[in-house]
Order: sequence, then C-alpha cells, then structure tokens
Amino acid sequence: MSPIKSFSPFIIFLFLLMSCSDNRTSYYRTWQEGHDLTDSLMVDFYGEENDGIEHALGLILEAIDGNWEKVEEMTRGSRKSELSAYYHNLAMAMKGCLADSLMYYYQPFGRGLFMPIGDESTQLKIAARSEAWYRLGEMTMAEHAAMLAQSFSPGHYGVPYLKRLAEVNLVTGQEEAAMKYLRLLSEEPGCGKWVSDRMPGQQSDEVKEHLKQMRTLVPTQDVVHSQGQNRIILKNLLASNPDNQLARQYLLCFDLLVKDLNSFIQDYDPSRDRSRLYDEAVLIYLALHNDINPQSLSHFRISNEVFRDFNDYDHLSVLSKGAMAPMQKKYGNTYWFFYQYAQRNTK
Repeated sequence: MSPIKSFSPFIIFLFLLMSCSDNRTSYYRTWQEGHDLTDSLMVDFYGEENDGIEHALGLILEAIDGNWEKVEEMTRGSRKSELSAYYHNLAMAMKGCLADSLMYYYQPFGRGLFMPIGDESTQLKIAARSEAWYRLGEMTMAEHAAMLAQSFSPGHYGVPYLKRLAEVNLVTGQEEAAMKYLRLLSEEPGCGKWVSDRMPGQQSDEVKEHLKQMRTLVPTQDVVHSQGQNRIILKNLLASNPDNQLARQYLLCFDLLVKDLNSFIQDYDPSRDRSRLYDEAVLIYLALHNDINPQSLSHFRISNEVFRDFNDYDHLSVLSKGAMAPMQKKYGNTYWFFYQYAQRNTK
C-alpha cells in the first residue's frame, strides 16, 4: 500500500486546505507590496501580521475596489471597532439598507459614518476616511483624505491612495492630474488592467458608466465648512442632487447616531424615507414634545405595530425602573434603546 493511501480522507483534506492557505496572498502582504516596504519597515509602521491588522487592511483594500459583498462578509459578527462599523455601514448604504441595519451593529455614534481627523487619528483611519466621501460624491474631501493618508504613510507612497486620487481626478475631469497617478500605478505589479481600464481615451464601458454616475453626485456649488461639519456637507450634496440616495441615507442616519432629533425631523420626509428606524425616532421626538396624537401619527405614517411596541417599551422601562438588561433583551435592536442607553466614550 502506498503511503498516501494510509491517510484518511479527512487528513488528506486538511493537508490540501493548508496547502491552499499557504499560497493565498494576505492583505498584509498585498499592502506591503503596494507600499514598497521591507519586512522590517512594515512591522515598524503597522506591527506584526495578525488577525486585527489583516482585517483592517482587507477592509480598506476591498472597499477601494468596490467589493461590497466581500466588505459585508468581513464585517459580519460583533467586531466592536470604529473601522468595522464604518465599513459595515458603508456596505449597507451601498445596498440601500443602512437604516434597516443600523441598530443591528455596533455604532460608535457619528464615527460609524465618518472617520474624524485629529491628533490621534491613525494613518489607516485617515485612509479609510476617503472612501465614504468618494462614494457620496464629495471629491474635495475624498482627495484631501487620500493625500493626508499618503503624506503620513511610510515613504509617502501607496497604491490605495494613488487609485483613489486617480479616480477623483477622472471624476472631476482633471485628466492631466489623473494621468500622473495612472503612470505611477502602471509601474506597480498587478495594476496593469486597473490602469488600462481607466486610461483616458481607452476606458472600459464599466469604468465609463461608473465615472458618469459619480459625476452626477458631485455638488454644483461650494459651501464653506470645517472638517467636522458633516451635516452641512451632506445637505449641500443633496441640494445639488436630491436623488443622491447614499447622501440621503447618511444624512438621516447621521442625525440619529448623534441623537440630533431636531435636525432629523427637519431632514426627514415621511413620504419618501421609509424605515422602522425612522418611525422609532419620530415617536421619541413626538413624546419629548408632548405631541403624540392621531394627527401626528398619521402625518408621519406611524404603523399601529410600531406604536404598540413604543407603548410597551415605555411600560417596560417603568417596570424595570430604567435597568438596562431587561430593556436590551427585548428592545436592544431599537433606536429607543440606543437613544436611552448608548453613551459616548470620551476617552
């Protein structure tokens, strides 16, 4: 009997699986190659290869190529990190279901939609910040974040930032600037098709359609704002294109994540924005303003089911004397629970 036949089928399967895994290129190595880093420099800047850094780099790399199903797959579960929440929310928004999924995932308040830039911002979070702005159509903010990420990256270089900067300039019609980045990318292994598909004059039909769609999202007027004035930027995007569904989802959900119900009511249109999440928020607003009546419920199209659940939530809150555990067990995935119990980490 030959040696190989003495192994059980299960052992053979494990051997083959391990062989395949060994040949798979990790996101860590892809990132290293895309930044032209030695092993020691990669460790110095990003630490040793482990599950956490592999996951973070994978989210950035998959998102920049628009692989939203993969991003959703990678963010399933209960990873409590700002980066996971940020990419999970963006993937859900790209599918058009941000509101319906919002309370079923860890939410670090507004940071779950927009990565802030500050003294303690990591280079990876700055790199991630560009993605949401690009998808929303705010090219100035997307370009700024990509340039910052590149500035703070080792060697001030990196394929992910070059890709983003090339696409931003293609969307805005700055072909000469785009060509600069495309030429740099053409020298990188594995980027040949990506570059050729985007070269002015020879773009693929898919890329042409993508650029055409992105141009409809770009705001037609400038507005003065600071880095953190996300709501002003979103309102400006919608003023230019009311059909920018991504911006609309982000505006309403941002209002709710920062618990700004007054702004939410201003931004909300019950005739077009339908989600149980929005109904739950409206009921809090009406209760706070002592305005729960048949007319208000009809105007905001609150269903009998949601209204019954709201009354039950209120009743249970009284019975439990505000204790969080029984409320979380029954209503942990509601905006009512988030509004009452979620607290910002000020550290």
